Amino acid sequence: MTQTGEMTATDSRVRVPKTAEVVADALRRQIVRGEIPEGGALPGESALMERFGVSRPSLREALRILESEKLISVRRGAHGGARACRPTISVAANYLGLLMQMDGVTLSDVYIARTAIEPIAVRMLAHSPDRAASVHELRYLLKQEALAADDLDAYSAATIRFHQRLVELSGNKTLALLWGTLQEVLAGEVLDSQSTTLPTRERLRKRQQAVTKALDMIEAGEADAAGDFWRDEMIKVGERVLRKHGNKTVVDVLS
Repeated sequence: MTQTGEMTATDSRVRVPKTAEVVADALRRQIVRGEIPEGGALPGESALMERFGVSRPSLREALRILESEKLISVRRGAHGGARACRPTISVAANYLGLLMQMDGVTLSDVYIARTAIEPIAVRMLAHSPDRAASVHELRYLLKQEALAADDLDAYSAATIRFHQRLVELSGNKTLALLWGTLQEVLAGEVLDSQSTTLPTRERLRKRQQAVTKALDMIEAGEADAAGDFWRDEMIKVGERVLRKHGNKTVVDVLS
């Protein structure tokens, strides 16, 4: 752009996608739309080369793009080939983790985000017509958590599972994905902060009482009360965790 506002030849250039990117985009759409189901085999190289009118190097570059996105798995060899995959949440977590590291995001920032997500899920769950069945499942998971209280790893895993299902049962997939991505980014740190020592009997009793109270409110359909109560409980837990780990950044956790 010149000082007079005129467009120059350089400014008007449009980036033309590489052949491999065009092929990868077409195959990606098929996989995402379910036209190639999870576990389904992609056509062979010769068929794909003919279909897209591309060379073998361009096709293989396209497949490498999809493989890096975890949308396909490629088995090499005479009897190999590419099959469609459903990417795990770790794919999104990897990219989010990189952005967090570059922006110097602190653990306190991440815990505050999680504290915002779960109370919303609790409110939605309390409004759900299927909340009785959901609460029944959550009560079972809470019992499993208590039974695992003598094993650090098992207790931590059970606690995380409870919170994961709480958000999933809200019925909002976006919230569940956001929660899961944050959990994946900080999985090791969360386990460390929650399981450096076994919960005392008093701490376990308070945890069970608080969660049971929240579940009672959810089952009764008291959405606002349940959401506010859950937020306050998460803030208490977050304050304890952050006193020990809050000055860390995501770089400290993932590097």
